[in-house]
Amino acid sequence: MLRLLASEEEQLAYERDVPHVDITAELRCMWFDDLYHGKAPSDDSAFDAAELAAICEFHRFYGQWKRLLPESRGTVRTWLHDPLWREIMEEARRALERIAD
Repeated sequence: MLRLLASEEEQLAYERDVPHVDITAELRCMWFDDLYHGKAPSDDSAFDAAELAAICEFHRFYGQWKRLLPESRGTVRTWLHDPLWREIMEEARRALERIAD
């Protein structure tokens, strides 16, 4: 999911593959509703402490700014032209780097 959030190419490919879906709504829903709820993971988490810290930090950043993103107007390209979305994408990229270390 972080890879999708960090990548313009993957976002455009996702939109191309599912043209009947508002991808911007999906990018919010998949992270906040489906994947990560901001709760502490259980002891059997697949992530170590550093990875969890990176995920939590990204979650806080995305959550703080998601309300200020523009309406999609039917395409993820609207967000891709928005500087705030680019910052969120960069934070996703940083989280991926921290997880890869």
